Amino acid sequence: MKVKFYGVRGSTPVCEKGFQEVGGNSSCVLLTGGNGNILILDAGTGIRKLGKDLIEKGHEQYENIFIVFSHTHWDHVQGFPFFQPAYNPKRHFTLTAFGRNRDVHSLEDIFATQMQKDFFPVSLSGMGATFTFYQLGGYSQEKDDARVEVCKLNHPGDAYAYRFEADGKVMVYCTDVEHVEEVDPKVVKLAEKADLLIHDAQYTPEELKEKKGWGHSSWAQAAEVAEKAQVKNLALFHHDPDHDDKFLFNMERECRERFPDTFLAREGEEITL
Repeated sequence: MKVKFYGVRGSTPVCEKGFQEVGGNSSCVLLTGGNGNILILDAGTGIRKLGKDLIEKGHEQYENIFIVFSHTHWDHVQGFPFFQPAYNPKRHFTLTAFGRNRDVHSLEDIFATQMQKDFFPVSLSGMGATFTFYQLGGYSQEKDDARVEVCKLNHPGDAYAYRFEADGKVMVYCTDVEHVEEVDPKVVKLAEKADLLIHDAQYTPEELKEKKGWGHSSWAQAAEVAEKAQVKNLALFHHDPDHDDKFLFNMERECRERFPDTFLAREGEEITL
């Protein structure tokens, strides 16, 4: 199982000087299995570069590729119109959201709306590729030797965390979560003994005091989840657009004092589990 970060920011992308070492694109992560299957987590602005990489590397997989969404806030969907492989008529994509009681009436309507002529010159139906929009009930799915579990998160409008098990490895993607009085035990259970936990760490503990109700975590809460779940590695993710590289490197050092196997999610970084 390989994980590659294409977008690591939350809320909005940034392009100013001092932000590029960690990266300025919004949420997008590529997950590939040993069999070459491709799964894309969220479609923030980072998906543009991901699409270009697939084409430049001569990727010829025309069967189904899944794009899985934690939720559909702007920073997790706004890159989709710029995903170049979606303009290839030979390709097929399944856009998927897991979890019961998701506050989404139709995934297709969401993507069609952001590509109406008032917002974008190409309609969803005019992109070229074939799309299937698939909203799954329940909290787990299995196929072949792969398994996916989900957990509903505390976030305005709802969001979902994912646990992916394949090739004997476990990766957990937990972005856009606000823990309330204590870290959510459901998140701890989902992340139990994961090889890699990617966790929302948008705020410092001090900032979090002023951001209650905003739907995000501090790096200290991410570390607490990692400790309680006994994960092997923790990736701090969904970086605040006001936190430049210097700020984030300091955050990484602080978090490592508590949970040594911590690193900042950085654009372009690839990890083999």
